Amino acid sequence: MSEETYSIIGKRLPFIDAVDKATGQAKYAANYILPGMLMGRLLRSPYPHAKVLNIDYSKALSLSGVKAVVTGADIEAIKGEKYGFFRSRRDETGLTTKARYIGDPVAAVAAVDEDTAIEALDLIKVEYEQLPAVFDPEEAMKDGAPVIHDEYQKNIVADRYFDFGDTDAGFKNSDYIREDSFYSQGISHGNSEPRACLAHYERSGKLTVWTSTQSPAYVQRDLSLLLKIPESKIRVIKPIVGCGFGGKVELDAHQVASAILSIKTGRPVKVVLTREEEIAATRIRVPMKVHVRTGVKKDGTLVAQDVKCLADGGAYASTSVLLMFNSGLTTLIPYRIPNLKYEGLMIYTNKPVGGAMRGHGANQPRFAIESQLDMIAEDLGMDAAEIRLRNATRAGDKSISGLVFDSCELSTAIKESTKSAQWEAKRGKKGVNRGIGLACGGFVCGARIGGLTATGSFIQVHDDGGVTVLTGSSDLGQGSRTIIAQVAAEELGLSLSDITVLSSDTEITPIDPGTFSSRVTFYAGNATLIAARDVKKQLANLAGDLLEANPDDIVFKERKVFVKGSPDKSIPFDQLANTLRTRGPGGLIMGKGHWAPTNTQFPDKKTRYGNVSGAYSFACQVAEVEVDTETGQVKVDKITIGDDCGQVINVLGAEGQAEGSAVMGMGQALTEDIIFGKNGQIMNPSYLDYRIPTAKDASDVVTLEVGKPDPVGPYGAKEIGEGLLISTVPAIANAIYDAVGVRITELPITPEKILKELDKKRGETRHDATA
Repeated sequence: MSEETYSIIGKRLPFIDAVDKATGQAKYAANYILPGMLMGRLLRSPYPHAKVLNIDYSKALSLSGVKAVVTGADIEAIKGEKYGFFRSRRDETGLTTKARYIGDPVAAVAAVDEDTAIEALDLIKVEYEQLPAVFDPEEAMKDGAPVIHDEYQKNIVADRYFDFGDTDAGFKNSDYIREDSFYSQGISHGNSEPRACLAHYERSGKLTVWTSTQSPAYVQRDLSLLLKIPESKIRVIKPIVGCGFGGKVELDAHQVASAILSIKTGRPVKVVLTREEEIAATRIRVPMKVHVRTGVKKDGTLVAQDVKCLADGGAYASTSVLLMFNSGLTTLIPYRIPNLKYEGLMIYTNKPVGGAMRGHGANQPRFAIESQLDMIAEDLGMDAAEIRLRNATRAGDKSISGLVFDSCELSTAIKESTKSAQWEAKRGKKGVNRGIGLACGGFVCGARIGGLTATGSFIQVHDDGGVTVLTGSSDLGQGSRTIIAQVAAEELGLSLSDITVLSSDTEITPIDPGTFSSRVTFYAGNATLIAARDVKKQLANLAGDLLEANPDDIVFKERKVFVKGSPDKSIPFDQLANTLRTRGPGGLIMGKGHWAPTNTQFPDKKTRYGNVSGAYSFACQVAEVEVDTETGQVKVDKITIGDDCGQVINVLGAEGQAEGSAVMGMGQALTEDIIFGKNGQIMNPSYLDYRIPTAKDASDVVTLEVGKPDPVGPYGAKEIGEGLLISTVPAIANAIYDAVGVRITELPITPEKILKELDKKRGETRHDATA
C-alpha cells in the first residue's frame, strides 16, 4: 500500500481516550474502589543504612480501625525469591529487614481509612542498628567501604566494557585529541499520577491487582517470585496511567505491601503514594559522571573515542545492567565512529534507587559527547553543524558494534532543522546574549534483551462490523492504543470509531513485556498488522467468492469491500462480516499475530557485538536561547526538531511526543535537580522545591518530519520520544555557550553556575587586558 492511499495512517487524529480524560471519566488506579476495601500506608526507614532489630506494632494493632501490620520479617517468612528487573540482579523484597536508603520500607499497615493508617504508623516502634553508610560511588568502591549488598563487595552492581576497532591506533592517527569530563544530575520522572495499587486476594487463592504500571507482566512475574503464588493465579490489570517515563516498569514496594496486606486481611487493600514518596522513594534518573576522550582528523572526521561512565545506582540494582549497556551502545548510533572503547560502572550507594527514565542511559553520555563535539569544532575552526554532517550515520551503514541502520535520514534532519531555524544567520552573533546550538541523537526501537521479547495481538470482528483488538502493550498516555487502533482500521478499511482496543490485562490480553525501550509501536504495531491481515484474508476469501474475483484483488476501504478498480460494486464491511459468521455451522472471525524482529542479534556475551534493535531513530535538535547576563536566567525561545521516526502514523501524537521531549529536556538542562543531603536523603521531594517546567516555561517547538518508511516497522514507522529527548539537553547547553561564551559541564545549568563562569571569564579578560 503506497503512502498516497492511506486513509488513517499519517493523519492528525485525536487519541481514542481523549474525551474520557478531558471529561474526568478516565479511571486511574487510585480511583478504583471495592467493597470492604482497606487503605494501606508504608513505614519507611529514617536511616540510610540500618538493620531492623525489632518492630513492636502492638499499639498500632490496638488502634481502632487498624486491620493488619506486615513487616520485612513477614516477607522473609514466605521464603520466596527476591525480585528485580534482571534475573542476575534480583535484590529487592519490597519490605526489608535491612534498610539501605532513607525511605526504604520496613513495614506496612492496613486500616479502614487513610487517616487511621497514617496514625497507626506513628505507633509502630522500630529498633534499628545503624550501619556505616556511603553516598559517593567513588568512595563506595574503595577498600573498607560499607558493603550495601553482601554479594557485591566492591559495591559494583553492573559493569559493561566495549572495545571495538583499535582505539590506541586511532588516537595515534588523530590530528587532534580532546579530553573532558561532564556530570548529569539525578532527576525525578515528574509523573502527573503518583503510583497506586489496589490488590484483592480471594479465598480461592487468586490475587488480582489493579496498578499504575508500564509492565503488567513484570509485576505479575515478580509478585509470583516473592509471594510464591503461581503466575497463573495472579491477574494484573493496568488502568489508565498518568505517565511513567520508565519509572513504572518495575515492581515497587507499595504493590508488594498492598498484595501481602490483602492476603493477610482477606480484604482488598489500596496503597496510593504521596508526591513526597513518589519523588523520594521510587526511582530517579541515574546521576552519572562521564569522561570522554575523542580523536579527530583536521577536517573533523571522528577517528577514535574513549568513553567512561560512572553511575550512582543507589540502594538497589534496578535496570543497572541494561542501563550501563545502553550508555555505551547509544554512543555508536548517530555518528560513524571507527574505534571505540567504553567502560561503564554502576555502583551501589545508600541513596534512593536510580532506574530507567526516558532515554535510559543514553542521555548522560549524549550530553557529554555533543557538548564536546561543539568544543572540538570550535578548536578546529569548524561549524558545529558541519562537523556533524561529516560524521553522520547514513542508511545502509553498519556500526563497528554490529548495529545495522537500514533506514537513516540524520543528514536530512541536520540540514532541514538548521535551515528552518536560520542557523547560519543566527550562529555566533557576539554581544547579543542570544545563542543557537544543536545536537544529534539516535535510539533503538526496542532493544533485544533476554527472556520474553515478542508481542502479540488478537482481533475479533463482531456481527455489526465492529472490531475489538486485544493487546498486552501498555499505553501510558503516549497514545499507543490509538496507534494500534489506526493500524487495525487502516488494514481493514474502517474508521477509528469502529475499533475498540483492550489492553494490559494479564488474564485476557496476550503476554507483552511492557512499555519501555521505545518498543510499543514497533512491536505491537507489527503484531496488530499481522492479526489484521489474518482477519482480512478470511474476509477476502469470502468477498472473492461473492464478487467473483481473486481474493488478492479485494480492497478494504471506507467500510466497504470491493474489487480493485471497481469501487462501485461493493459490499459493506459489516454485511460481509455477518455473512461469514453465519455461513455453514457459523463461526468466529478472529485474527492473531505475534511479532519480534528477525533482523536482530543478541549481543555476544564477550565482545558485545550484535544488532540489538530492528531499527533506529535519528534526530537533530536546534535550540535558541536568550541569557540574561545580570541574573543568569536562561529563556529557551524555540526548539526546532528534525526528526526521523520513519513513517508517521499519527501526526498529532508525534507532535505531542516531540513537544513533551523538548519540555522535559528543558527541565533537565536548566531547573530540575534531585538535591541530596549529607545522609543521602532527598531534600526537595515536592513541586514547591523540585522545579519541573510548566506550560508557562514551554518554548515554541517546531517539528520537521524528515524520515522515510523503515523496511521493518509497521507501515514503515519507528520510535519517537526517547530518541528526541536525548539531544535536547546538549542542544540547549551548546546554545548557551553560543550566547554568552561560557561552557557549563555539570547539569543543571543554573543561573548561579552561569554567573560564576561569566565572572571568571570577565576576570580573565581583565587580566589579559592588564597584561
